[in-house]
Amino acid sequence: MKHDSVRCVGFDCGNSSVRTVIGLYDGNSVTSEVILQVPNRAITVNGVDFWDILKIFESMQTGLKAAENKYGEIDSVGISTWGIDFGILGTSGHLLGNPLCYRNIFGLKGLESIDTATKKQLFDLSGIQNHPMNSMYQLLGIRDMLPEYYEGAKDILFIPDLLNFMFTGEKGTENTIASTSQLLDMRTQDYSDKIFQVTNLDRSMFHPVVPHGKERGVMLGSIAKHLEIDSTMPFISVPSHDTASAVVSVPATEDNFIFISSGTWSLIGTELDEPIINDKVYDHSFANEGGAADTITLLKNSAGMHILQNVKHELEQLNNRKFEWPELISMASGAGLSVALYDPNHQSLYNPEKMIDAIIALTGESEIERILASSFISLACSYREAIADLEDICGHGFEAVHIIGGGSRNAYLNQLTADITDKPVITGPEEATSLGTIASQVLYHDGSATLKKVRAAVAKGIKTGTFTPGKDFPREETYGKYTRSMDRSKSLS
Repeated sequence: MKHDSVRCVGFDCGNSSVRTVIGLYDGNSVTSEVILQVPNRAITVNGVDFWDILKIFESMQTGLKAAENKYGEIDSVGISTWGIDFGILGTSGHLLGNPLCYRNIFGLKGLESIDTATKKQLFDLSGIQNHPMNSMYQLLGIRDMLPEYYEGAKDILFIPDLLNFMFTGEKGTENTIASTSQLLDMRTQDYSDKIFQVTNLDRSMFHPVVPHGKERGVMLGSIAKHLEIDSTMPFISVPSHDTASAVVSVPATEDNFIFISSGTWSLIGTELDEPIINDKVYDHSFANEGGAADTITLLKNSAGMHILQNVKHELEQLNNRKFEWPELISMASGAGLSVALYDPNHQSLYNPEKMIDAIIALTGESEIERILASSFISLACSYREAIADLEDICGHGFEAVHIIGGGSRNAYLNQLTADITDKPVITGPEEATSLGTIASQVLYHDGSATLKKVRAAVAKGIKTGTFTPGKDFPREETYGKYTRSMDRSKSLS
């Protein structure tokens, strides 16, 4: 150890921001500080959504430089990002274009090209739910709709793998991000030859899985020289899917815990030693994704703050002013509970031109206060639905709900979740992904570290909150209204 504490940088690259976070591990606890936060957003060009990967890479370099300027020499770096999207390198070793966003139509077209029986076969082979966002379906759509991309492809690098490559020049992947492709057999957590045969995709474009806690490369000398920082800085294999990293930070003392990783999406699930791949998981739309240190995160990818973020953005455009979250929450709470509810995962809300108009079409509500109330309550009801399904799959209940990530700051939604699920809600950490990315590097620096030890070290450095279910809250009446809205939503599909 070069200093009193190990100094690790964790990058948390999400759909709405790119964070550079420094973490200190003293052998007992992990503490952290956000060094830099830069907005991130998909960019639409001629009807196609792209990610500005060069801007993301530049912001990471700026953050890394700032971290070393403040804390001195950095011992290691880990990168976590959203899942499923990827960059395509040509035979020259360079990007063919900016990475495409999962909200494009390509994945849906790929999914529609597969018949029902084959979809079930692909789930049985992978343990991953069929979803248009999955890299596999995006590639199928790209192969048909953008043939020049697919035909020119030599390497497919998932977003964190691409960023690692840009920093180190090394190509590789790890199980959590690769699992979001639906190309892995989650029983082995390695690529499935059978899936490649069924889909007729080229396996040679994908790279070996690097175990967690191992080096993925060292910073390129050219970048270190440009930034005037240490050129021997190792980049570590961490759970690079942001959800998997976030789960590392859950301050759970119980072996069986349920989490909601709350951000643009809400990932609702639990941690397992082995995947559960059966009809019940398939019917409930859950997936067995890769977790830290060879675990499985059994989860459902559900609508999250994306809906409310878009409502907020549209309100600001319409009114030509900023709306802060406390103001929006006050508007929602003032509208009460007697509002129409809707399915937050309805297809019309996936990537609408106008989110407010799409919600009006589902609910009939026209006043913005009632639209906001409807959205908050519907989200909390969707959490209860997913939790009930998860308990059915696992065959046991869960005592409390851990809400982590940026959405855990929303006290109104946290209390609604406690009220509607009738379970206490424990919140924190807010910087769950970056903390998990940092904590996972401890597996590299501390040979005695285990996932349980790492999780305990994180818990010592964070503050948590607790929300208790209200005794008089009309939870059954509210949830009953939600379940009836699901039937109405199906008729509108």
